[in-house]
Formats: sequence, C-alpha cells, structure tokens
Amino acid sequence: MLRAIQLANAGKGTVSPNPLVGSVIVSNGNIIGEGYHHHCGGPHAEVMAINSVRNKSLLRDSQIYVVLEPCSHFGNTPPCANLILEHKIPKVIISCLDPHEKVAGKGIKLLKENGVEVIENVLSNEGEWLNRR
Repeated sequence: MLRAIQLANAGKGTVSPNPLVGSVIVSNGNIIGEGYHHHCGGPHAEVMAINSVRNKSLLRDSQIYVVLEPCSHFGNTPPCANLILEHKIPKVIISCLDPHEKVAGKGIKLLKENGVEVIENVLSNEGEWLNRR
C-alpha cells in the first residue's frame, strides 16, 4: 500500500478536483503492475495498473492494492470495480473508502457481491491524509 500511496503522489497538481489515487498489482509476491491517476478525466489508477500488466493471465491469481475504493459508476470513465471483475482479480486491498456520494461503499459492495475478497482500511490514516483537501 505504501507503494500505491507513493504512486498517487505523482498526480499532485494534475488530478484536481479528483482525488490522488495509486494502484499496485501483486502476483506471487511480485509487483506485476502499477498505475496512478494522471489527470482529471483520464484513466483511473486501477486502469493504468491493469493496463501495465504484460501477462494478463496472472491477474486471476493476484491482488490489487488501491489507495481509494474502486469506483462503481459511469462518469468520464467506466467503473473500475467492473474492470476488476472483468479481469477476475480475486482480492482487492483498499486504504480508504471513497466519500463521494456516487461511490461511498458501492464499489466495495459490488466487489464482495461478486466473490472478490476485499480488505479495507490498510494504512487508512496515510490514505486519508493524502486526500485531506
């Protein structure tokens, strides 16, 4: 999660009014993908991380670390929770819930309802501090 938070910081000054979000994908103890939200309206961190994975078959046995709960609604981009389900990533580790009314627990609910193991509040103080504004 610390690496995801580091990646998220790379979006400072370019993602506002959106939050800073980083994501890391791990398979068999190795980082196989990373990403962060680069600019407002652009692909989210989860999309960037999934796209960076060379061997997509590894996603079925991996976990994705995300600073903020994956979105579950259509906005400028499709829902990240759906993308995680599409790639059959079995475990999602989240630092913070997304307080935005369009998400606010709905991404986690969707993942859990579809059999994904979700671990919440990993380094939540650091994640909340990152997006304190």
